Amino acid sequence: MEEKFFFSYYYRYSILCAVAYCVPVLFFFKNERFSEMWLLYLGNICFGILLLISGIFVNNKLHQSASLKAMITSGLKVIASSIILMCIITAILAFIFRHNILLQAPVNYNGLYYTLPVNVIVVNFLLGAMCVSIGAFSIKTNQRNEKGEEIT
Repeated sequence: MEEKFFFSYYYRYSILCAVAYCVPVLFFFKNERFSEMWLLYLGNICFGILLLISGIFVNNKLHQSASLKAMITSGLKVIASSIILMCIITAILAFIFRHNILLQAPVNYNGLYYTLPVNVIVVNFLLGAMCVSIGAFSIKTNQRNEKGEEIT
């Protein structure tokens, strides 16, 4: 029996991954000097860990018979939709804390203008692709089809 996943199924994991990234970003924005860049990387780590966990859940949903292609494809769908959500949430946070950002305009504004989008898009995509591929290869030690026969 083949189960089909729709794009709405991945929103559960996308929302969780986006929120896990944006909670440390919220604390980053609360700091008026924007000097604690490690909070952005903490958000990247939380995002990567939840991507690994979502790969495990997708594999369990497919009754341990998911192929590497299916696991990597589902991971890339989660990455793409969660990066879109992260961009939206980060833009909302930047709008909410715009007064703090404008107070630091001569000092930190240009660095923040380039660092935040690069962290949200590029770093999360690269880290997510690495986590999805490592998770897919580590979860699938032996390939089996729907009948339970081992594929060699």
